[in-house]
Amino acid sequence: MEATTQSRSDAGAAARPEAVVERGEVRFTVLTPRLVRLEWSAGKAFRDGRTQIVVRRGLDVPPFTLVEDDRFIEIDTGPLRVRYEKHSGRFAAANLAILVRRAGEAVTWNPGDAQKANLGGTYRTLDRYEGDTWQDGSKLPLEDGLIARDGWHVIDDTESFGIDGADWVTERPPGERQDLYFFGYDRDYRAALADFAAIAGPQPLPPRFVFGYWWSRYWNYSDEELRTLGARFEKERIPLDVLVLDMDWHTTPGLSLRVGHEHKDVFGEPSGWTGYTFNRSLFPDPKAFMRWARGQNLRITLNLHPASGMMPHEERYEAMARALSWDTSTQAPIPFEGASQPYMRALFDTVLDPLERQGVDFWWLDWQQWPESKALPGLSNTWWLNHVFFTEMQRDGDRRGLIYHRWGGLGNHRYPIGFSGDSVISWASLAYQPHFTSMASNVLYGYWSHDIGGHTFDKKIPRPERHLEPELYARWMQLGVFSPVLRTHSAKEASLHKEPWHFGPPCGDAIFAAIRLRYQLAPYIYAAARHAYDTGVSIVRPMYYHWPEHEEAYAYPGQYMFGNDILVAPVTVPAGADGTAPFPVWLPPGRWYSRDGAESFEGGGVLERSYTLGEIPIFVHPGSVVPLYPEGLRDLASVPDTLILQVFPGAEGCTSLYDDDGTSQGYRRGEFARTRVRNRRDGQVHRVHIDGMDGRYRGQPASRAYVVEFLDAGIPERIEVNGEILPYSAEPRPRTWLFDAAWLCIRVDLGAVPVDEAQDVVARFAPEHAPPEGLLHRMRRASDAVKYLKQVWGDVSALPDDVDLAGQGARVLAYAVDEGDDEGRPERFAEAVRAFEARFAGLPASVDATPIDEAFKRGFNDMLGR
Repeated sequence: MEATTQSRSDAGAAARPEAVVERGEVRFTVLTPRLVRLEWSAGKAFRDGRTQIVVRRGLDVPPFTLVEDDRFIEIDTGPLRVRYEKHSGRFAAANLAILVRRAGEAVTWNPGDAQKANLGGTYRTLDRYEGDTWQDGSKLPLEDGLIARDGWHVIDDTESFGIDGADWVTERPPGERQDLYFFGYDRDYRAALADFAAIAGPQPLPPRFVFGYWWSRYWNYSDEELRTLGARFEKERIPLDVLVLDMDWHTTPGLSLRVGHEHKDVFGEPSGWTGYTFNRSLFPDPKAFMRWARGQNLRITLNLHPASGMMPHEERYEAMARALSWDTSTQAPIPFEGASQPYMRALFDTVLDPLERQGVDFWWLDWQQWPESKALPGLSNTWWLNHVFFTEMQRDGDRRGLIYHRWGGLGNHRYPIGFSGDSVISWASLAYQPHFTSMASNVLYGYWSHDIGGHTFDKKIPRPERHLEPELYARWMQLGVFSPVLRTHSAKEASLHKEPWHFGPPCGDAIFAAIRLRYQLAPYIYAAARHAYDTGVSIVRPMYYHWPEHEEAYAYPGQYMFGNDILVAPVTVPAGADGTAPFPVWLPPGRWYSRDGAESFEGGGVLERSYTLGEIPIFVHPGSVVPLYPEGLRDLASVPDTLILQVFPGAEGCTSLYDDDGTSQGYRRGEFARTRVRNRRDGQVHRVHIDGMDGRYRGQPASRAYVVEFLDAGIPERIEVNGEILPYSAEPRPRTWLFDAAWLCIRVDLGAVPVDEAQDVVARFAPEHAPPEGLLHRMRRASDAVKYLKQVWGDVSALPDDVDLAGQGARVLAYAVDEGDDEGRPERFAEAVRAFEARFAGLPASVDATPIDEAFKRGFNDMLGR
């Protein structure tokens, strides 16, 4: 933290001279065509160093024109025209105007203008909020975002503290000043975010393990209990990457005074939260526990509440006191001050670094005390602790920085991950979190981690009535799959369990399926995280980023884009008596496919459907190629040898697979690789071309096994790979293909191939073998409906044969195609499909002719979607 330590250069903090127009007390800097910095200084002292918000201004200078006379100066970038009256003092409505050219009518901004339609940013915490409502009925005081339907936004950086070359805070410049950044972007919201990322820094790419499953519970776990928990995860074949230890891991201060009705430490702050010494009654040998965790490929984070300083009972008290020349004779606590370089240096060197050497991977900063530094009033403790801990971690070798803390304000997007706090357990909280998460991308805060399932119950609910609804938890876990971070957590209540095996079917099945899906999607999510670093567009982002001209993109905040290809609308309402939950989804113009490719939908309207607990409204662009890992992963510590490429129907599409070492900062230095995959359907030929891997990084494999899945594809005449005709196989084998009737999917197994060699996969079809649209959906509906009938009706012997056969549509189709002799039989595919369609069409009449109760018949037809 001092100039002698490894420090970050201020190179690039100052703008290039050719971007600057300085005239007396004012300075204008053209940063991009849509972004101009406006400075006024009574003492003509302008700021070129880094601030809390802005860290880089040395961007490529865009073309602009400068026109001035004795009275006015005018700068025109194309999208913007800045006009200022010279020698007229600080910026005001009377002397400064910026014209924003828009697709429709141009807009003029003057200092003091209020935005009318800001699209929102984020807020420090959701502690004790039920949805967006506090217990007294007040609403969450959201901060503004960087984008608005007004087409412009202004960041006032005047009061920001500076950051020096050693990453330490500096005082604000003296004197009367204005330091404004004007963004004018019309409806090009993604361009505004890219401009902000260019000056405020990108969203860092977290370590790969962050995107796995985090287990967290506020509980006084012992070493033995955690080992038992880990063994149960392994037994249940549930992957796990991060183990979070809440504050009971440490001893609590013994020095407290009785003040009123609260226990407070000698500083008047709440006592009992701060601690740095393992509780040996829970962890007799912390090093051994850490060795066990590392052997399980588990990452460890410990909870810190550093406000009470260093108490004399702590194991490292003497060492820290020596580092600070602190008199220990009185056994007085060493008071906390985050803005003190000596204090923080001593805390890291003598207290936290030894714990990291034992095995702590990163820190959960649970700061809940006074809002501002006592040494530097105005400096947010939350913001500053995020900065200090993150940058300190990045100094340690080549590790990626990682913390786990609340939002501290603009610029904090550089320090992921966010902890949203202790939200109330309710459907209202679940319904608000998709909107809250996607809206945070408007300030580039793309990595909120929520307490999946909620944290605590509303205090008005009596304790005997407090229980976590299994359906609510299952739906929350489904949201977690499509969140930046999947982390369960809960309050310290003995009855509040979130272990997946605690729930029976169907909710337990949905929870297990959610975790498995998260790990399968890991390569897609990791590539989206890299995209966020490159562009400023977060993994979870609102619909209006892509469709800003459509009112529906603003009117349905509970749905969002998850990466570039997947639209998600997590179900956030309970099911009705029929076991389904109605949930309308706005589909943007164009065609969309369900996640399994079984159904296609024409967008441009609202899709009104109901969903069973096992269904999540997920929609994918036509032609998309979604990379997946195979099922069965234990963790994300290493990359599997096999990658599945799911190819959705559509004329064409492409994706870029992303790889790096998953842990180091090499990705910032160009140490990564991309593999482009192109998909094209032309008539009866469907081609998927996998380029050779482009780039190099540490640990790069020489080969990779690819499995290409053509969804909703029917059965082909033949499959070729690099011109070689692959044989059919009834079982998965390298260098063969099979037809999976349960998914109507062609699965081509390329086997292990060199990563730097291109692979060209071609499926050739005959027109008569193409499946009718929606066939897979109908087969699944029939299967579900027949299962329902057998469960609710005691006498199934009177069921017509066609009903049972329709319920086994996929199996019958599989037998027709494959007779067990490794000979795919496309000629029998169309015949089997026609037979199923006839059975499906006749199902209502077949069941109606039986003596089944009318209520069961209605339920059966509902399951069919009739």
